[in-house]
Amino acid sequence: MLSLLKFQRSSLTLGVASDKFGQFAKLLPLNQFSGLFSMRPFSTELNEAFAHMSDDELKDTSTIPGWKYVHSPPREVPRGALVGTVVSTKMDKTVNVAVNRYHIVPKYRKRRVYTRKFMAHDEKEVADKGDLVMIVPCQRISRHKHFMLREIIKPKGKL
Repeated sequence: MLSLLKFQRSSLTLGVASDKFGQFAKLLPLNQFSGLFSMRPFSTELNEAFAHMSDDELKDTSTIPGWKYVHSPPREVPRGALVGTVVSTKMDKTVNVAVNRYHIVPKYRKRRVYTRKFMAHDEKEVADKGDLVMIVPCQRISRHKHFMLREIIKPKGKL
């Protein structure tokens, strides 16, 4: 069950669709909703908060009060990013990166290292063997290569 919260200005009419839990789904022009939602009464506090803003300020999301609480900021580290060590640079525009993961064995209270190697695309061939790098997933480039080199965190031999 979706409901609609309507906000109207002189030349800008927006609607915010929300589900039954009150989570906002979209901020769209009102003509795109086309009667699919039940109308919720418009809040006067919301109207007073936006009444002093011009249309240009409403289009720029950074000036809307509380916008950062409704919409999450972009991630600093991409989803699925891995950090590992370059173990091979013998192929053209490709590096082989070993990623270590640790699992604690409860019986012995020790950690066990699991290593997996990923091929990553290095367009400018800047990575060298032994560098600590960050790789991010991308669209499949070849049969075994579906990561790209994002950055060199620590070159070999540097502290």
